[in-house]
Amino acid sequence: MKKLIRCLFIVCILCFSISPVYARAGGGGGGSSGGGGGGSGSPSHHSSSPVRYVDTPERRIASLITFSFISYGFSYMKKYRRRYKAISMHKDMKRGLAEKNNSSFDEKKMNEVVADYYYTIQNAWNDRDMDILKQCLSQSLYDQWETKLNWWEYEGIRNELSDIRLLKTMVVEVGDDYFWSYIEGKMRDRMIKGNEVTQDNKGIFIEYWRFIVEDDRIYLDEIRQEDEV
Repeated sequence: MKKLIRCLFIVCILCFSISPVYARAGGGGGGSSGGGGGGSGSPSHHSSSPVRYVDTPERRIASLITFSFISYGFSYMKKYRRRYKAISMHKDMKRGLAEKNNSSFDEKKMNEVVADYYYTIQNAWNDRDMDILKQCLSQSLYDQWETKLNWWEYEGIRNELSDIRLLKTMVVEVGDDYFWSYIEGKMRDRMIKGNEVTQDNKGIFIEYWRFIVEDDRIYLDEIRQEDEV
């Protein structure tokens, strides 16, 4: 983080160094005396004009590079701040596993499983496919979702999801028969009642998903929002 801040500081200096600089040549009046009985010469004056800023391809490229560095820096800082809690939890989990000499933990494989469940569950929810959901959810969570979807159907409410993306997943806690994963996603999330769109969300969201292991199968058992962890 210190290295990033130092780089941003250097970039800011570069930004100012390539800014247009206006200079003015100093010119004052001067007098000269003539010979003989002494006469005074009239002062002469000349005006100065600012140096014009000339835009060149090199300057444009330098400005573009500087802007790109600054934009990337701010984007990185925003992303890091969003994931800071999960990163801290992940580090604590890894330390705990190292102390227990747990060599069976395969983080890459678990992240692949979570990603597969994420897309399968989101698409099944959008399609109201209860058969698929039953294969992915614990019995208690399945019952909750079935009740909610049935109530929405009675009320004429639909939840349409599109442009579903998983930006980041990270295992943050592991137990004997469960694990928690950080979920950072983005999608078009619309609530529709009748023909009226009552909500339309497109932003990034953060959740924590709890998975349980039963009979050698993995099920999603609980979802918590960012402020609930």
